[in-house]
Amino acid sequence: MGRRRDEPDGAPEPPVAARADGPAKDRAPASARLHPGQLDVFSAVVATGSVTAASRHLNLSQPAVSRRLAELERSVGFALFLRDGKRLIITPEGAAFHDELMVSYAGLERMTKVAGEIREVRRGHVRFAAIPALCFGPVPRALAEFMRLYPDINVTFEVHASARIRDAVANGLFDVGVTQAPERFAGLTIAHSFQAPCRAVLPPGHRLASRPALGLEDLPGQGFIAVPPDSEVGRDLRHRLEAAGLALNVRAEALTSLAACALVAAGAGISVVDPFTAEEFGGGQLAARPFLPRLDFRFAIALPERRIASQPVTLLVALLARHLAQDPRIER
Repeated sequence: MGRRRDEPDGAPEPPVAARADGPAKDRAPASARLHPGQLDVFSAVVATGSVTAASRHLNLSQPAVSRRLAELERSVGFALFLRDGKRLIITPEGAAFHDELMVSYAGLERMTKVAGEIREVRRGHVRFAAIPALCFGPVPRALAEFMRLYPDINVTFEVHASARIRDAVANGLFDVGVTQAPERFAGLTIAHSFQAPCRAVLPPGHRLASRPALGLEDLPGQGFIAVPPDSEVGRDLRHRLEAAGLALNVRAEALTSLAACALVAAGAGISVVDPFTAEEFGGGQLAARPFLPRLDFRFAIALPERRIASQPVTLLVALLARHLAQDPRIER
């Protein structure tokens, strides 16, 4: 709009402190805090060209508009308009102030948009990690549902060993992790804990594959593919064997259940692994049998201990917990 507007006849004189015939006198230094209502009035007067039109636009009385404009001038410490007869003329200082106000309004509009995106889960980033065993079944299904429900949320999905995930989540490198974890681990908050019975896995033609279940006494004498001894399953199995006075013929140690099952499927030996990986190698690649006495594969949804979870993280945790709880192989 132009910088000069005609004031309708009969409108009250704007409460400016300067006129075309001279500068403002005795103006107090600016000290008061600016109020949004005053700024809205100033913007409306500039946009509409008059106090009368601004009052209609804002649904305020003309005296109220004049009063707020006068208060704003006292706060900023300089004249915003000059009166030249029936015309309102914005001062250079008023024009500079208005230009900056428009920048601020644009910033507020941007903040309003950002707030809406955050509120409606259309803005954010979730860094998620899972151990290889949980990359099958309920965990990827939960992650896929999250991505369908909240397509604007950026997702980083990484697969690591349990020790790496525990340390990374505790140090805030991941927002949430699904991992084997003790009940108490420095830097971690355990949101949900689960367990599922391990399975013995054998090559399809193995002589023990005809049995409905395998136990500790079936393992000695067989070529055994071991999971890492520092894993929870590895430790539990070792302790049971030691208590029973049994020893394994370990042919190889596999870092993950996936690697162990791949070796078993290739005929390298037998193993005891989590049920999720075992079932993924179905279809004749290997035979999976219950292992007795029951050996549990325990895992948890873990969060950084000293960090408030964002709304997207909270929603993902809820989906993970629901999908895991609904899996018939899993117990809480």
